[in-house]
Amino acid sequence: MTDPSTGALSCWRARYWDRPLDRATCAAMAAKYAALAALEALPGGPAQAAAIRAAAERWPGSLRESQLAGPARCQLRKEQAAAGAAAEEQPRARWREAGAAPVALWADLHPLLGDLLAWRRATAGKDGPAGLLAFVKGTPAADRWPADLALLVRVGGPQARVRMAYAWLAAQASLGLSALNLELFGREGPWDARTGDPPPVP
Repeated sequence: MTDPSTGALSCWRARYWDRPLDRATCAAMAAKYAALAALEALPGGPAQAAAIRAAAERWPGSLRESQLAGPARCQLRKEQAAAGAAAEEQPRARWREAGAAPVALWADLHPLLGDLLAWRRATAGKDGPAGLLAFVKGTPAADRWPADLALLVRVGGPQARVRMAYAWLAAQASLGLSALNLELFGREGPWDARTGDPPPVP
């Protein structure tokens, strides 16, 4: 018997790379990379600590990106995002063809991570993946997540942890987790496979 979640995932995958990356999102991504560069230049102390907290709150996961991808890659991504903010909107597939997939992927990952963090703050992680979907239901965030609980658990596992956001983005983009991480961070590492990761979804 065919798993009904397979058809739902196929619909997400069919749309993912065709969706345009809008100018406002590109501008926000350019601002992110500018903020990351600025906070790295700050001397250690309260001002830098405040800037780090602000970046982590506004763009969840950005500090990890900055650390693992490094300044040179982040500078390139800033230039790509700024160019996108000033140009005609292009589907994510064009960004990928131009070697700028990380800008689009991070633009989608930050809100997913933000949803998880907001849900945890509000409910202390109550009811796992089902609780997360109930939390976002009826909000703009619902458009970022599957309505089908079985699909989310199949892709991200039974625990609603940060890893679930990465797994859900990877599944939408038809990437394995290691391939997604290579795009996001520009290098391989121990983060590619972890205990508790569900098997890849074909």
